[in-house]
Amino acid sequence: MISLNILKNIKPVTDTDEQLRHHILWFLFIRVVLYTLLLGITFLLHTKEHRLILPPLFFILAYLFLIYSYSIGSALLLPKIRVHLRRFGMIQIISDTLFIALLVYGTGCSQSIFTIVFILPIIAGGLILYRMGGLLPAAASTILYGIILTGEYLRYIPSYFYTSRYAVVEDYFQSMNFFAVYGLIFFLIAMLSGILAQRLRSAEDALTMTERKFDRLLFLYKQIFDDIMTGIITVDDRDRITSINPAAENITGFSSAEISGKPLHLFFPQIAAEKQSRKKADVRRKDGSLIRIGYSCSELHMAPDPESSEAPYTSCKVITLQDISRFEQMERQMRKAEKMAAIGELSASIAHDFRNPLAAISGSAQILLMDQEMHNTAPADGTNKSLTNIILRESERMARTINDFLDYARPTVPDRQWFNLRHLVRETVDQVEGEAAYSGCTVKLDIPPNLDLCADRQLLQLALSHLLKNSCHAARNTPEPIEIGAREETDDGNKVRIIIEVRDRGEGFDPAVANKLFDPFFSTREDATGLGLSIVKQIVAGHSGHVAMANLPEGGCAVSIDLPLPEATP
Repeated sequence: MISLNILKNIKPVTDTDEQLRHHILWFLFIRVVLYTLLLGITFLLHTKEHRLILPPLFFILAYLFLIYSYSIGSALLLPKIRVHLRRFGMIQIISDTLFIALLVYGTGCSQSIFTIVFILPIIAGGLILYRMGGLLPAAASTILYGIILTGEYLRYIPSYFYTSRYAVVEDYFQSMNFFAVYGLIFFLIAMLSGILAQRLRSAEDALTMTERKFDRLLFLYKQIFDDIMTGIITVDDRDRITSINPAAENITGFSSAEISGKPLHLFFPQIAAEKQSRKKADVRRKDGSLIRIGYSCSELHMAPDPESSEAPYTSCKVITLQDISRFEQMERQMRKAEKMAAIGELSASIAHDFRNPLAAISGSAQILLMDQEMHNTAPADGTNKSLTNIILRESERMARTINDFLDYARPTVPDRQWFNLRHLVRETVDQVEGEAAYSGCTVKLDIPPNLDLCADRQLLQLALSHLLKNSCHAARNTPEPIEIGAREETDDGNKVRIIIEVRDRGEGFDPAVANKLFDPFFSTREDATGLGLSIVKQIVAGHSGHVAMANLPEGGCAVSIDLPLPEATP
């Protein structure tokens, strides 16, 4: 209990001082236990038939009290030592040689069974304080033992020796022999303990350095494993999942606790844990959705775990995977954009070449029609007039188609200006209602009179014209008017946006073709080119906005245009 309390009170100075402090504390603890056991066992085995050389019980208890008091006092003083910690440790070791000298002197001098205990402080000094720490207690032990032998030879011995099995030493050479043998042993043990301690210290330093490097390497691998954006799954030779990193968890939706230790094919049957180059597969996430991933598998050579009783893995594998759904979508969009660009260039070239002949045909037909009206031709020639009107009507339709081609193939950079949105929509409505094909279309406006918009006026009018014409055609069989509304909104980022909606009460669109509505040349009408909504999307995208279509629950369709307003400059 004392040693635990002292350990808690010790404050770190440096790593070396802390380690030395710990060793000294254990040395004090071992001293108390050792002397208690030595004297206790010797006293218990002491019998009349085999009388050992022991002092009276009072002296034994007094001796133990001295050791206990000195050791406890030193232990209490140890946490307060901030400088000269090695000197304090050396004092403890030299003090121990004095305690042993008293024990040897009181238990028979040269005939004491405890002479060998002198080795303890020598070894302890060598291990704790290295080479000099062993030589100094060896010298102290040799000197003290020499003093004991000299006193014994001069008959300075306790009186109770004569009542035991003690044999008086009368030969001077016998004492010298004891002194030489033990002194040589003491110094030899000191040198060996110093060498052993030095090698132990070198091994500990090397081990500490290796542990630090290993910890840094382990931390690096752990950080890479956790932070890398590529998903990593490791499996053992039984196809069981052994680990999964956070990126793989995000991709698949499964946590490590859910799938660790379970077969790979149970969760991802599409992934084959075979050594192979990059492959693709559709994997089902935890939420049931399918994602497109790219993955590869390679061998993972692992050393066997010495603490595990299981057989070492022989064919572990590591699977790396990435969610490539967005990349494939971007790739499809790029191919589509390249295709549309090529088609646009070709369409623009064809449209430009058709425009001049078409203008000549239309002009000639108009002259013929004017000539017929001026000369007031007979009814028999009414067929010619009808054919001329057909030429003019179809020429006008072809001209509109060519203009649509050119508008889509040659998008212009928006020239943003502030204007009143209600006025622009009113002009667009008047323009569309003025065309014969949409003369019966009625429009209802729900736009604040003071709502202004910063955009390209001509391009936005073109986009609204296409939307309005589509709505008029869709609502041709219903008396309900077309509604055009606009409002100002502020999003979560405190950015102001203008929302324009065009609603009709027509039949709506088939949800099966919802993802094709804004594709170029796609149309559900026989008399349309399929470029109107594509042009709308192109114009809105040029204004950094987006457009969306949705069927209304009450019937009909709504097209929403979301346009951001520029931030006010200070």
